[in-house]
Amino acid sequence: MVVGTYATRAEAQAALSRLVDADVTEAYNLTFQNIYDAWKPVHAREVSASQMACYAAAFRQCEALHDMKFRVLRKSDFQAVILDMERAGKSKSSCEKVLQLFGQLSKWAMDESIIVQDYSANVRTTAEAKSTRRPFSRRDIRAMEASQLPAAQIALILIATGARPGELFSAELEKCHEDHFVGGSKTAAGRNRVIVVASVGREAYKRLLQSARESGGDRLIDGYSGNRGSANFARRDFRVLMDEIGTPGMTPYHCRHIFSTMAAKSGVSPQALRRMMGHTDIKTADKFYTHLDPSNLLCEVEKIGGL
Repeated sequence: MVVGTYATRAEAQAALSRLVDADVTEAYNLTFQNIYDAWKPVHAREVSASQMACYAAAFRQCEALHDMKFRVLRKSDFQAVILDMERAGKSKSSCEKVLQLFGQLSKWAMDESIIVQDYSANVRTTAEAKSTRRPFSRRDIRAMEASQLPAAQIALILIATGARPGELFSAELEKCHEDHFVGGSKTAAGRNRVIVVASVGREAYKRLLQSARESGGDRLIDGYSGNRGSANFARRDFRVLMDEIGTPGMTPYHCRHIFSTMAAKSGVSPQALRRMMGHTDIKTADKFYTHLDPSNLLCEVEKIGGL
């Protein structure tokens, strides 16, 4: 098996000595693309199809690395991809998704004893976020509370929970309680978590819950009179609401952003916020907050009363 070619016998012997305790197999010479192809079906079991589509787009940005042996890649190789993306005007989110891919592939390669450390760990991006949309203001939220549009109630619930729109629209009625529901999506960290409802949307949530129970449906959203698919809701109901309150261009996902922003500003602990948001770093939350139940999380979410 070819380990590499070296200018002198001494360099070759030094290279071999580094492999004395390593389990050298054909995997040692896998390329960036080989690693990606092997990692993809494993990771696809844990995340949504849309997430894997984002990783596929990130992979296409790494064409310069595709044919390189993964074990020879260093920080400068990974950083060069990010620098090229920044020069091409790519957004911060696009660059960060590539960095996530580097981390995922490096972890897979380390688990397979192909590399001994993640050389992409300290790669950074200075790309700027391209979105110019401002976050919802208190005036916007008051306008939603005053609106007669049914979509306003859904928007308030999204703001009060920080739930992804798809999580709210797929919430099972049997898992819904008076001040929280159990659900989630995307990653293992986000599934089947307790999603508590802050005071700003609690009345809207209770009304939706009551209507859903009266409807005889299986989902919480069955109590809503408008579009019950998250995509159609975003394109139609939510867009009409945004036009009414004077914030055109906003999406339901901005409700999740304002929840996260206000929670951080209100002093909600980072560990509890990770649990509420269903972020991947849930292990940190579990390490410090394994005792949390809905009542504990509700105490934390009450700090956001300033909404």
